[in-house]
Amino acid sequence: MFKIRNTINLLFYKNKKYLFISHLDVVNEGFIKWINNPFNCNCYKKKIFCRGIIDMKGGFCSFFFLQKKNNFLLTNDEENISIYGTQYVINILKNRNIFFLLYFGGEPTSNKFIGDNLKISRRGSYNLEIVFNGKQKHCAYIGKNIITFFLKKIFFLKKKVEKNEILEINNIFSISGGTNITPINVFFKINYRFLFYKNIIKIKKYFFFKFKNNLIYFKWVLSGIPFFCYKNYYLKKIFNSIYFIQNIFSKINFLGGTSDLRYCYIFNKNKFIFELGLINKSIHKVNEYSCFDDLFILNLIYFYFLNGIR
Repeated sequence: MFKIRNTINLLFYKNKKYLFISHLDVVNEGFIKWINNPFNCNCYKKKIFCRGIIDMKGGFCSFFFLQKKNNFLLTNDEENISIYGTQYVINILKNRNIFFLLYFGGEPTSNKFIGDNLKISRRGSYNLEIVFNGKQKHCAYIGKNIITFFLKKIFFLKKKVEKNEILEINNIFSISGGTNITPINVFFKINYRFLFYKNIIKIKKYFFFKFKNNLIYFKWVLSGIPFFCYKNYYLKKIFNSIYFIQNIFSKINFLGGTSDLRYCYIFNKNKFIFELGLINKSIHKVNEYSCFDDLFILNLIYFYFLNGIR
């Protein structure tokens, strides 16, 4: 067990063949009332309603009840700043020369059926905070409104991003003294999911050259790196396990958010990494739920996969 500040990490391993990465911390329950207490497991019509059952308590339960001796890393610092969780433990293992052949996790990767999608790579995450400066005007007269003006520029930029990349506005904020005037300054918070680092440079150049006379504040934070693990020795085995249980051919994609497996890629490059989990239909939503059958199917897929690599 690794405990640092308010983060508790539980590491257990018997051999160095594989390590299952998981977390038990969850996002908040939202402001809409749930059917029952969101932090209790409520069973109704063969479904389990609970905050975090998809991401990723359910995935860990499907793995944990395979056998008595499992290799896993469990943390409660993934949904937050993620400094003293998986990143901290993997770094310690690297300094102690402890490496595993395979790292995999139970992030919700499935769309319609368990195992229909598998992830071996992830996009990076990049946060932008921008304050634009303009001119104040009366709402009753014709003139340039800095909010609509810069929104058009940002929407134009959204169309320029490459395929499978996303640029989304998280927050817009401005301060104006009355109800009949437009503001002088407007604040934008933007999240950019990218594939390659060179695309970040393009975004920066666009903002600097297009708005160099209006920018008064510009801040960027890299919150997640992209990783790609195409040469994966274990892909054929996990595909065979999915086909044996579900009778479907799994697809590979890299969409969705970031995950803690990126730290395994940073500290252990050229290692084998993949993610397979529950259906992500209700992830982070009100009344988040998972079916009993999905948990059992995922348990069987893990079982046949791990039996094949021993």
